[in-house]
Amino acid sequence: MSANPDIVRATWKKYHHLWKREEANARHVLLNEGDISRKIYVLDKGCIRNWFYHDGKEISFQFFFEGDVVYSPESFRKNTPSQFSIEAIEPVSLRWLSQKDMDLVREDPLLYNEMIERSADKQAEFMRHFFSYLKNTPQERYKLLLQQQPEIIKRVPLQHIASYLGITPVSLSRIRNRR
Repeated sequence: MSANPDIVRATWKKYHHLWKREEANARHVLLNEGDISRKIYVLDKGCIRNWFYHDGKEISFQFFFEGDVVYSPESFRKNTPSQFSIEAIEPVSLRWLSQKDMDLVREDPLLYNEMIERSADKQAEFMRHFFSYLKNTPQERYKLLLQQQPEIIKRVPLQHIASYLGITPVSLSRIRNRR
């Protein structure tokens, strides 16, 4: 359960001096697949996707919007190469912490728990999407996306949505036309 938003904001301000700001244009890559993640981002404005290459194609598997925490968890924590890229879909405004600065934030239970909670929410969203791959047809996955995450439909280019659903852009077009 999230803490009182006013208390969380006050706690964020306590660490204001650690946060660096970054602005980036659409298509800017924040982390390349194979590089080590050295930053943890909080997205203030814009949209970001996580993706990887498979058989010469970009596979989008997660989208992030305002307020989300974005990073490659395993790479960040274990200093291992990231298994995916992080790329801006829209122009973005971000705050980020280095690994060293994150160690200081970890010492504050309220803020650390808030960041963990945000990350856990995104992980749960990812798990729902993963199970949808196993249980549902592409048309059912699209319908669930419309119901559960309409922001993706509004803000993400169709080729990334098709990839996210595990279908071609042509198949997505057919599904959309059936509605």
